[in-house]
Amino acid sequence: MKKLLVVMAAILFPAFAVAGMDNEATVENLLQSLKSKSYGSAWSSVDKLADFPREKERIVPALIEALGYEWEECTGDIRQGIAYSLAELKAKEGVFPLLALLKRGADTSHGCAECGCCFNAISIGDVFEERNLDPFCENGVLKAIDQLADFSHSKAIADLISEGKHRTELLITLGKVGLPRYAHFISRYRNDNNAEVRRGVAIALGLIDNEEVSVPVLTGYLSRPGEEFLVRWDASDSLIKIGNRRNTPGLRMRMMDLLEKQDDTAGGLAGRVLARLGDERGLGKLRELARRGDREAILYLGEAGDTGARELLVGKLKEENLAVRAFAMFSLGRIGDASIIPLMKEAYDDSVKVTKTLAMKRKQGESEQDLAARYGYPHGNLEILQATLYEAIDSIVKRHGPPPPSTGNPIDQKGKAR
Repeated sequence: MKKLLVVMAAILFPAFAVAGMDNEATVENLLQSLKSKSYGSAWSSVDKLADFPREKERIVPALIEALGYEWEECTGDIRQGIAYSLAELKAKEGVFPLLALLKRGADTSHGCAECGCCFNAISIGDVFEERNLDPFCENGVLKAIDQLADFSHSKAIADLISEGKHRTELLITLGKVGLPRYAHFISRYRNDNNAEVRRGVAIALGLIDNEEVSVPVLTGYLSRPGEEFLVRWDASDSLIKIGNRRNTPGLRMRMMDLLEKQDDTAGGLAGRVLARLGDERGLGKLRELARRGDREAILYLGEAGDTGARELLVGKLKEENLAVRAFAMFSLGRIGDASIIPLMKEAYDDSVKVTKTLAMKRKQGESEQDLAARYGYPHGNLEILQATLYEAIDSIVKRHGPPPPSTGNPIDQKGKAR
């Protein structure tokens, strides 16, 4: 047995040694290409260097040094690629150099490559998810900082925020890594003129562990009638995160106060928070708003998985407003069973007839504004309605099994038009 092990070791050791030598030679070639002024050579090397984590001690310093290079073209793209590689190699030592890059205003933008952040909503589910897109999607440098930073980088991040650089993203990163006292710093920007910065504040305050500061500011966003909807939406998300982390009676009391507000957006979002925290009072508010045709409340009932709203939502499938029908389909897809599918198909069939009526009214000269208000465009168009129907059917089938046999409906069980 010992002889066999010795023979195997003799065979395998040279193979491993050769592989190691090959890796060293490959990494050396890639590091040389990184210094090239040619965009193609540099980009190719940046893209491949992260595949050699065992050579991290050689690669990371070279990547950090390369952050200061300039190329003939597409310098911002290459720097983003370097940042992605640093993140993949888990190189925390790259955070301060990346922050320094931002501080001096160096190019970190897309110049040649597509950013890949475009999102075309084709269903109500897409509209819903679109609100939660990655805020770091367009900038690899900021994304790498967010992935690698820890509390030791808080001051450097705060300094850049104070200078007005990339406030939205860096506020979020500070909320993620900063000590609780940084909640006071983050809240300084709650009234920033830029709605995107206010979104950053709303998201950051849901990440940092300081509800005494966060909850009042976030509640203020919800209750502010003129505030941008997405800021209020992010604030509600953060309040849900805080409420799920620990029992916070003050948070629920503030949400209960908002339920009584005249502003339906505030009441609906407060109901959303309470519903997601398992409070029946939130569901009651959402059902009340949904009965009046509030699309957002209809959406939140599905998000909360409120099976008690089933018949209410089925009734909304018959609304003349096609957007209300689409939102109801989305929520029924989340809480319904196979018996709901024929009803949703009937609602879609009838929607086809409604759009013919709409086309006739358009020819008769009715204003687009009046038609949109009555029929719920753009979220009431047939493409979105049909995509939402397919999405809802798929959701139900995954949870409960296939629908009943087809009864000659123009949309078959596979969700394809005949």
